[in-house]
Amino acid sequence: MEMPAMVCNIVISFIIPFIIWLILVVRNKDERKGMVMLFILGALFYAGMQWGIKQHGLAYLFNHTDFQSFMEDHYIPYLLVVALAGAILAVIPEWITIQLVFRRKVTFKQAIALGLGYTISETGFLIVYPGVMTFIMYFKEKETEFTTSAGELFLSGYERILLTVIGTGLIVVLAYFIEQKMVIRGVIIKVISQMLIAFLPGFFIAFSTKNYLEVFDRSITLGMVYVVLTAACLCAIAVMNSLKWKMYENSK
Repeated sequence: MEMPAMVCNIVISFIIPFIIWLILVVRNKDERKGMVMLFILGALFYAGMQWGIKQHGLAYLFNHTDFQSFMEDHYIPYLLVVALAGAILAVIPEWITIQLVFRRKVTFKQAIALGLGYTISETGFLIVYPGVMTFIMYFKEKETEFTTSAGELFLSGYERILLTVIGTGLIVVLAYFIEQKMVIRGVIIKVISQMLIAFLPGFFIAFSTKNYLEVFDRSITLGMVYVVLTAACLCAIAVMNSLKWKMYENSK
């Protein structure tokens, strides 16, 4: 059951968003060049974050500073620091691209392409690559045991869909505020929102561990996480639907 769940996970969280982007590109010839360029840039932004910041940057901090002990002694502040740093570092190339490279002339669909590029790349690193490696190990050694249940795999796919919509929505919001020459407001909204989305799941789950007195059962904390992410996803959809018409009118 775990193998079909993993395949389904990859399809719904990676392949379907990619197909949506392809459909947008095919149907919008006038914006095709910008949508392709922004999609690639979005993917490169996350790849750079993953390789340069998360893998090498955090490794350097753990190996050359007291960051390891700080994480062990102050786990929740550690989560907040990492979430805030990630949100700030993510918004910098996005702001440069929208304001300086495209000179604030990013349409709604182009902003969607930028968001999909970033979130699909994120899904590739977090879901697709580990999944492919698991497939390879499974076919090489049939006795390979899955460490994740089918239910957890389906939930992780659902989570990735939510985060794809939320992440794309935040980039659309940033593009709108930059277009309206309200850069500082847009950057602050984007940073705070992205920080909270990255911080809150770990914050809730921390209270199901022994270090935090196991205040909640793990299933309850996971339920809280998905309620928050689902609510944020619905808000992102509503905001994108509202900004769609404003960005379209302003791009005329």
